[in-house]
Amino acid sequence: MKKFIETVVKNKEVFYLEVDESFAMCSSVSFYIEETNEAIPVALFFEDKDAALACKTEDWKDGILQSATLEEFIEICFGMQVETMAVGIGFKADLSGGEEYIPTEIVKALIDEIERTKTSTTFSDSFESLAQVKEALQMIGEQ
Repeated sequence: MKKFIETVVKNKEVFYLEVDESFAMCSSVSFYIEETNEAIPVALFFEDKDAALACKTEDWKDGILQSATLEEFIEICFGMQVETMAVGIGFKADLSGGEEYIPTEIVKALIDEIERTKTSTTFSDSFESLAQVKEALQMIGEQ
């Protein structure tokens, strides 16, 4: 996760493949809905274009390369938390080599790196500041 977080914060951008008006996804091997024992969906994100484009095979061959700003990605992660989805990073086209995380874990790591590197952020949608993001994380943690 460290390389992904550092790269996304440094470049202030994350990449993904848009497939059927959503993200390229797979089923989790780590996270399940307790009541149904059903695997939750994992949306795949990449720290660089080439890694995302390398996944344009089989089910995702028609995927459209998209990017999100650092701030948009943080907001996407909160939406994924609400939708009971996981964030997948480092996946290859055959779904090997990847790691799955709860979205709030990614947000916490991003905040730590933003603060460590003193990276400026400009939110424009759900949040007005990094402080608000931290407050929202704290509220989720208390539930």
